Amino acid sequence: MLCVAVGVWLLVDVLRVWTPSLITIFGQAASTPAELMGAFALAVVVAGCLPLLVVRFAAVPERTMAAIMLVCVLLSRVALQVVGGGQPQLWCASVGVACAVAWCCLATRVLGDAVVEGYAAGLALAATTHAALGSWGAVWRDDVWGWGLLLVQVVLVVVVLPGQPEPRSAPRMLAFALLPTYLLAGTWAANPARASSTDQGWGPVLVVVGAVAALVLVRIDRPPRGLTLGAGVVLTGATAAVMMPDASSLWTLPAFVLGMPALVVVLGALAESPPAGSEVAPVFTAAGGAVLWVALFFAYYAGYDLGYRADLLLVLLAAALAAAAVRVTLRSQGPAPGPGLRLAVGRTGGVLVAIGLVAVFAAGLGPRATVSQVEATSDDHEGLRVVAWNLRMGYGMDGTFEPRKVAELIADLHPDVVLLSEIDRAWLLNGGQDQLAILARLLGMDAYFGPAADPVWGDAVLTDLPVSGVDAHPLPSYDAVTGAQALAVTVTLDGLAYDVISTHVQPHDSDGDGSLEQARDIARFAVERAKAGNPVIVAGDFNLQPGDPSWQALLHSGLRDALGEERPVLTSPADDPDEQIDHVFATVDLVADTPRAVPSELSDHLPVPVTLRPAG
Repeated sequence: MLCVAVGVWLLVDVLRVWTPSLITIFGQAASTPAELMGAFALAVVVAGCLPLLVVRFAAVPERTMAAIMLVCVLLSRVALQVVGGGQPQLWCASVGVACAVAWCCLATRVLGDAVVEGYAAGLALAATTHAALGSWGAVWRDDVWGWGLLLVQVVLVVVVLPGQPEPRSAPRMLAFALLPTYLLAGTWAANPARASSTDQGWGPVLVVVGAVAALVLVRIDRPPRGLTLGAGVVLTGATAAVMMPDASSLWTLPAFVLGMPALVVVLGALAESPPAGSEVAPVFTAAGGAVLWVALFFAYYAGYDLGYRADLLLVLLAAALAAAAVRVTLRSQGPAPGPGLRLAVGRTGGVLVAIGLVAVFAAGLGPRATVSQVEATSDDHEGLRVVAWNLRMGYGMDGTFEPRKVAELIADLHPDVVLLSEIDRAWLLNGGQDQLAILARLLGMDAYFGPAADPVWGDAVLTDLPVSGVDAHPLPSYDAVTGAQALAVTVTLDGLAYDVISTHVQPHDSDGDGSLEQARDIARFAVERAKAGNPVIVAGDFNLQPGDPSWQALLHSGLRDALGEERPVLTSPADDPDEQIDHVFATVDLVADTPRAVPSELSDHLPVPVTLRPAG
């Protein structure tokens, strides 16, 4: 069981680097065709099937090849801790994923009777450590926490390799479902970041509670039919409750407690399906499941570029898994023994309670110790200093995730308010990290979020000023593939209230100016806010340049270009900027001082600071 657990934990860590590398190094999200990135990902997974052919035709023992693949995954994980982004990162991660796929497939043959329990334990380890790190992935951290967890993984691999048992195959149906179920676990059920976007304090703790509860339920040898049916209904319903709403809601928190237990019961039922008809069958069936997993993964995220309801795909996947589990349970012979749960608790109850308490305390208190606030020098400035920055989900031009450097740069600019675009709070594609919560902790600021594409992707405001009002205003998409919004936050400085609006215009395909309609909507929203008498500031990635019709629409509404005295202010792409698409606008009762673009490659856009003070 421990061997499977450490392998799953390593797989999760390697995926945290591989998936964002696909859209920041191999290609560029929203510009590189999704089918091209998907083809590369599929090729990596198919490459992971090649060691299976070596086992089949070169008579290499399965246990030996499984051990080799596990060591290769570990070596990839070690390499990712030290490489500095770019092509080395992409290829180290790709090799790691290919080896992890091979190991998973072989594990269904040589560790078949421990697959479900080890899978649950591995996800519990990954979820607990990720929650304790404040959802800042260990593989991205060059500190004692990142290196310490890597050392634990190395020790565990050294411990488990010599003691592998005699081969025992998993059923074909379980082997096929194993990796596809990770799409549910990684997207939400075992993803502390997804729960953090709902409630930063309790959300990750509840995910860990669910993961620990799953370790109890996984010990039921043959789940009762009623339990399997109930778990299938819960898994499908919880997936719909978390994934389908347009914004996160506290009402979804119970789903994070129930998700992993339901998923594990479903897998436990699949483990009771008829055994493999041949020794190699589960290995190649698992390989087919790996191909399905990567196909579903890209089909899900391609929905954001192609405009279909991607969340329905996950609901259908949950329903299909539930239906398969119920079908197996109904066809099984003999009564399903209920005492299995009581026996498991009786023998290991004390250990599980202790593990659960440690995990819950680590998830709840860990971020305070593992995410320390950056130091900032004092700065005296008159007026409200704002920084607008499109952070590209936290990934720099080299494809690395370095939130501490981002926070240090922001802190050095001494902002009162930070307006952020392209904020990701949980996407598995981007590593499953709550970027906003991490930055808020690092800067010691309060965070306010406006969902756009879905409940965990959008724009945000960070500030340490008093806040008296928040209004997340959805904008019509006008057939643009990604949603948009305008987030208004009312802050007070020196007795004067300001309305700051963070937004990100999403152009649609058009023969003319694809940003025009949303620019008009933002202008109307700003004008309505100004009627209350407060100065208004609107900032973000507008995807329009000075002189465009959409630019004129904003200025004709009464807003003023706060960067005007320094034009041109080139902001994109960060490594060789030649476009002015990130802007700050303000009402005429404000005067702009020292606007500029700050050189940095921590995103594909440059940050834009400007100080605004009352006119006269």
